[in-house]
Amino acid sequence: MSENVVESLKYLVVKVLAGDFVTLHALKEYLLDGESPSVLSHKYRIGKFKLRGYIQRVIEKAGNYRVAQYVVKTSYGTLCSLTPIVIRVPGGYYCTVCDKVLTMNPERHVRLEHKDVVNKVISDCIRIAKRSKS
Repeated sequence: MSENVVESLKYLVVKVLAGDFVTLHALKEYLLDGESPSVLSHKYRIGKFKLRGYIQRVIEKAGNYRVAQYVVKTSYGTLCSLTPIVIRVPGGYYCTVCDKVLTMNPERHVRLEHKDVVNKVISDCIRIAKRSKS
């Protein structure tokens, strides 16, 4: 797989492992179902410009719109079946892997402290995509 595909997939994996499924669902509905950012922002109760930022980030990491569509399409099922390793608790977040209460950004914690988990999920997604392609 190309570096662009891996980078965009890494972005999505970190989001999901940090407990942010809303971004994944919104990206799927925008890229694959053709829903508008205005409708999605109302549906998922997130800011329209924040949602556009997520969309732009995935497209930039993928290299172009079509590659971003492919990444979301092939990885959506696998990512939806993941269990987040960070859960929201009163006063912050709790990491189930290292048993720490986090006050910082959970995505940053997942990206920096649990690279092995992120890389395993990425390799699983790539393997499933290659298997479904052939």
